[in-house]
Amino acid sequence: MTAQAPDQIFYKDLKLDLVGIEGSGLYTPLDFNIKTRSASTGCWRGYIMRYIITESQLILEGFWFNPVDTEFPLINGIKPIRLTRESGLLGIGFKNEYKNLNRKIPFNGSIWVAKDFIDSEYVHMGFQSLTAYRTVLKFDFEDGKIMNVEDNSKKAEEARQDGDPRGYRPESMSPEDINDWIIKRFSLDQPLRPPEPASKIESTKAEMLEELERLKKLHKGEE
Repeated sequence: MTAQAPDQIFYKDLKLDLVGIEGSGLYTPLDFNIKTRSASTGCWRGYIMRYIITESQLILEGFWFNPVDTEFPLINGIKPIRLTRESGLLGIGFKNEYKNLNRKIPFNGSIWVAKDFIDSEYVHMGFQSLTAYRTVLKFDFEDGKIMNVEDNSKKAEEARQDGDPRGYRPESMSPEDINDWIIKRFSLDQPLRPPEPASKIESTKAEMLEELERLKKLHKGEE
């Protein structure tokens, strides 16, 4: 199984890869009762969703897919088109496409999008980690409306120094470690851990100082 093609998000003049999700409400073909099969080793899901953000609203623009069935529903009154050889998409396993759907998405949560992929960070399995990109943005949504935008590029750079968060390879070749690694590689959940709150940091520091004092007393034979 090779690296997986990410969903796409278009924001202003940028074409971005969807690299992380925390929340619920993003559409997949199953939300429209469309079953898909693997399009290629690089798209095991059998689809790539395309989103746009316009006027602070997250919108489903369309998607490419490799269907199991031959009958498809209307989405916002639109039928899918049958892809032709000229599209270039048949070669990577997609047979049909919905486009110009303009369907609002009631997403609640956060998504991470990225561009400027670093070739040296490539991992030949699953979705690429957001630490493999130079530019990383985080969008927070309520009912599909942007509530906040953060530039997480610096956080991604700092995390990159510790290596790929999903691991370049399994810890061992045991079935358990391999299974755990594969799940991580194909997951888009919680890509960056939020920083610990200051109160927790201060509490941990206090506990460490108390323990240090106790050890000093033990060393002096006071306990």
